[in-house]
Amino acid sequence: MDIGGAPLAAFKLMVCLALPGWVLLSRLSSVDRAARLVWTLTASAALYTTLALAMAWTGFWYPRQVAAAVVLAAVGFIVLKPGPYLPGTFVRGAARGGPALTATGGRGLQRRSRIRAVLPWLTLAVAAPLWVFGLATTGHGRLGDFGLLSEFPLAWYIAVGLVVGTCVYAVVARKTFSTLLMSVSVSSLVVVLYSTAGLLAEVPRFPWTYKHIAVTNFITATGNVDPSIDIYNRWPGFFALSAYLGEVMGYRNALDYAAWAETGFALVDAVLVLAIVRTISNRARIYWTATIVFTLANWVNQNYYAPQSYSYSLYLAMCLIALTFLRGVPFKWMAGFEMRIRRSRIVQRVKQRHPVIMPSIWERRGTPRQLLACVAILIIQAVIVVSHQLTPYLAVLGLFPLFMSGYFRPRWMAPALLAIPLAYFIPNLAYVKGKYGLFSGFNLFANTGYRPPRTDPLVVGGWVLTGQSLAHLAVVLTLATGVLAVAGFVRRLLHGHVRTTLVVAWLAFAPALGLLAQSYGGEARFRVFLFALPWLSIGVAWLFWSGPVRTGRTVIGASAGLAAMAMLFTVVHFQPEADYRVPRDDVVASQWLDANTKAGDIVFDTKYFFPFLVGSNYPHYLKWGSVSSLVDYFREADGNISVEGLRAYADHLRGAENNYVIITDEQKLQAVEKKRFEAEYLPELEGMLENGVGVENVFSNDTVRIYKFKSAG
Repeated sequence: MDIGGAPLAAFKLMVCLALPGWVLLSRLSSVDRAARLVWTLTASAALYTTLALAMAWTGFWYPRQVAAAVVLAAVGFIVLKPGPYLPGTFVRGAARGGPALTATGGRGLQRRSRIRAVLPWLTLAVAAPLWVFGLATTGHGRLGDFGLLSEFPLAWYIAVGLVVGTCVYAVVARKTFSTLLMSVSVSSLVVVLYSTAGLLAEVPRFPWTYKHIAVTNFITATGNVDPSIDIYNRWPGFFALSAYLGEVMGYRNALDYAAWAETGFALVDAVLVLAIVRTISNRARIYWTATIVFTLANWVNQNYYAPQSYSYSLYLAMCLIALTFLRGVPFKWMAGFEMRIRRSRIVQRVKQRHPVIMPSIWERRGTPRQLLACVAILIIQAVIVVSHQLTPYLAVLGLFPLFMSGYFRPRWMAPALLAIPLAYFIPNLAYVKGKYGLFSGFNLFANTGYRPPRTDPLVVGGWVLTGQSLAHLAVVLTLATGVLAVAGFVRRLLHGHVRTTLVVAWLAFAPALGLLAQSYGGEARFRVFLFALPWLSIGVAWLFWSGPVRTGRTVIGASAGLAAMAMLFTVVHFQPEADYRVPRDDVVASQWLDANTKAGDIVFDTKYFFPFLVGSNYPHYLKWGSVSSLVDYFREADGNISVEGLRAYADHLRGAENNYVIITDEQKLQAVEKKRFEAEYLPELEGMLENGVGVENVFSNDTVRIYKFKSAG
């Protein structure tokens, strides 16, 4: 594992994630290729999470040696017990060949057929260099209210348009593209949309990402977790896995690879959604359209380096296993409800008009794999439980009723899925209740964070001029996705597909029930939409393609809908980039502070997320008063700023031996823009610190200066 270092990091990661999962799945024949891919990653990730947690909880931290043993064991199993290792099945979206060509028109038809086959590849080939050129020529100045939208050159927009256009044409064309071309097109769409912002940033995006980096670095440095520090050390699954794989790759600092999480999770989730839809539909237009809709509507920025991103992917894998192996006929009372829907007058009327009904593929008889699938789901739920606080309960909201009503079998899985998170939560009950509280009230609107908008004309005009109104397009995209999905559910029911529609519609609705009890710090509404989105995407695809034939109206509707989603997503995703972008100089200064400050020191600053918790010593900052705001000092000083006054204020707070004052150019700009304090206060204070007695400039880069002074005592 030491061979090659960082240059071979990606190769080592792929070997570690592929081999154990591949061995576990090697005896499963006739498995969908998309499902096999994500199950391989899921099985390996679950195994490594278990091993990493065992090492972190015991302090026996030898990740590279354990990884080498796992890889060697997997290779030995493959060599000594070779199996079929079948690649699985993958239903093609379009059959090869076509009608027989006549002698007179054969050459013309062949030429047009070749052009139609090559044109999408040429389009993607043109889009790739345009996208790279667009990234290279994007402005690198300070972002304003319009974020990256005003910085992108025309070449970038053309590249995105070409990729989106290729994906849209692929699903609306008379013959859908081949599996290979569809895979390349959709993968290109994911990469273009979800990696652009990260590639343009010098360091990982999102200020709140750095706490996750700090926890990972703490585990890497100490080889264990400490539940007394914070809630992350009580739910350490993701952090232990990340520290484990980081060392295997040759990186002991999560800052070196955290930026790639956004693209990686987006790709994995897209494949998961594709595999899920393929379990309930064998029509290429439906499963590719649903995957594209999921990609274009996922605006909530939950793919970054975080436990919820990891747990969300595991949740989708768990749903995929249930849909593949555990489907069953619902119990009598639920079957009666289905029959009443089928016999309703409106459904009968539609059936008379459209008698061609696709056969149901829902029912599955019990198989020898059922027990194995149950064990896999429970293991995945356990890994989710130790990684994230909310995800296991959202999973229970969706899956519990489906097991209890018989849509999934066996029924005992329902209480088992609930028992695992409760068993882990009970020992942490007092901590969570004391720190955060259990319930935030049974007020749906309060838990969604809804606030009535101000309608004053001057305020509305300010939104338009500053770009703030663009952020509200996220609501438009959310509502549009929901409305189209509901229409798709209704259309699907009217065509007689009751069972599958009820299951998918329930999984889309169930996450909203979580809003009845908890706001999750104001983030619950984002999680609700995220967990509903895969199933809403299926509803949108059903709306376009539930009919027995492809019509001109559906082609226009699908094209217009997907194009509108692409435009809304682009605006919503890239407009607020100024709030997500993190200055590299701030990160470097935070690393210096983490390495040089000690427990009990005081750090003065004015920015909410600065200094970043980025290193293994981050617990120092969690003690009361360790990070104090200069804004409070300015208010107390009331304009009478001095070094001695700041020293006295620091002694009043704690009397720390060492005190650090951070001055950044960004702080000065914020003082002017947000009027947090008088703009001249910071330059005046910095001038005094530069010439103050007993004050030392201990760190300086292009935009950040750090001054140190000792306590008066």
